[in-house]
Amino acid sequence: MKGSSGLVKRVLGGALGRAFLASVVLPASLAGPPVPPGGSPSLSVLPLPAHSHVAGDSDFGRDDSGAYYFFSPSGSPSLARLTIEHPMGAKDLWRETWTTVSLPSLPGFRIRAAAIGGNHLFLGGERGGGGAVVRSFQIGIGEVNGHEKMALTGQVDYFPESADVAIRLLSLDMKARILWLGYDSGKVESGLPFLFLHDRVLWADPAGYLPLPSETTLFSGPPPLLVPRATHSSGQPCFSCRFYLTSRMPSPEGEIRNEPVRASPMVESSMGLLPAGQGLGFFLGRIPAVCRIPETGQDSGLSSCHRITGGALPLAASWWGNRLAYLFPPGGMDRRMKERWIVAIVNPARLYSLIEKLQSRESFDFARLIRERGTLVALPAGSHPRMKTFSSDGRDLIIFGRSHLYRISP
Repeated sequence: MKGSSGLVKRVLGGALGRAFLASVVLPASLAGPPVPPGGSPSLSVLPLPAHSHVAGDSDFGRDDSGAYYFFSPSGSPSLARLTIEHPMGAKDLWRETWTTVSLPSLPGFRIRAAAIGGNHLFLGGERGGGGAVVRSFQIGIGEVNGHEKMALTGQVDYFPESADVAIRLLSLDMKARILWLGYDSGKVESGLPFLFLHDRVLWADPAGYLPLPSETTLFSGPPPLLVPRATHSSGQPCFSCRFYLTSRMPSPEGEIRNEPVRASPMVESSMGLLPAGQGLGFFLGRIPAVCRIPETGQDSGLSSCHRITGGALPLAASWWGNRLAYLFPPGGMDRRMKERWIVAIVNPARLYSLIEKLQSRESFDFARLIRERGTLVALPAGSHPRMKTFSSDGRDLIIFGRSHLYRISP
């Protein structure tokens, strides 16, 4: 959001939080990709209302109803909510509803990260006088005079077991009902230091976690207030290990263990970790590589690593059904598209089959695979995509720009 409430400034000040958005539908073949059997996806471009902008540092989330949430820690912090629907079934017309709420005064609280989902807003940072804290608000949605209204209720603070940790990021894992805390290790990193697989998470930074309480029942009573916990050592010392595996489910003892993962010196993640499917991951650093990630409970390390060539590296990734989508910067995938961001969609089975055929120390031309086996969708010139919003809403692949919403439909 621009400032504290630039995202909703015009709408709330004018049309009572509602407006109609007309879309421009573009064929995905603008970038000249091969069209897979079954046809090519289509790109819908929806302009946000004038003077409503999504800031580059906005954290992003959604709820079960499909509403989108934005929170920018800069300026006077506020939470914005956007719902989009087709009025009267008109497929090329969207009605959007915005609502916003300012956070209560947070004296001495420095916000460093946020996560939104499960009807909660979680803020991670440092409290006055030092020490990490996770502050939680419940998100309530009501109606006033026929118009949607949002409120923040039930503020709760959670203090990690270690007082000297610094929170770098929060990640809400609704599948496992865990709020993951990524702690600042002091390393210079520009990308996400974690990679989610179906049953485990690979970390490049120390991690903690906060189990989300289940629904209250008459038998168990109200859930206790919990302390964010540190992952426990697995008892496998490894002074040279720079990665760690944690299970997405606690052990029978209620703990999540931290298993060290060995890696060759060439593999690092200063630019982040991205999924490649089939238990593979992209490690983006000075020498980008793709590696196989071990299972939990195995005393092993990253294996079958291959250097990535081709000159194109994605900046973000999202699962879209059983496919993977990658976001490439202008000029990264196609030099003719120097001003166009590219979304590349590929079947991970194709990635896996080609990587499995590589010989030891043989490099992997990722860009060539994408060009030959993937589908490319070019965002319009002048797009300013916000990488944190790159995700799937179940049917469509979506990404917000500074002043537009881009939807890629099957």
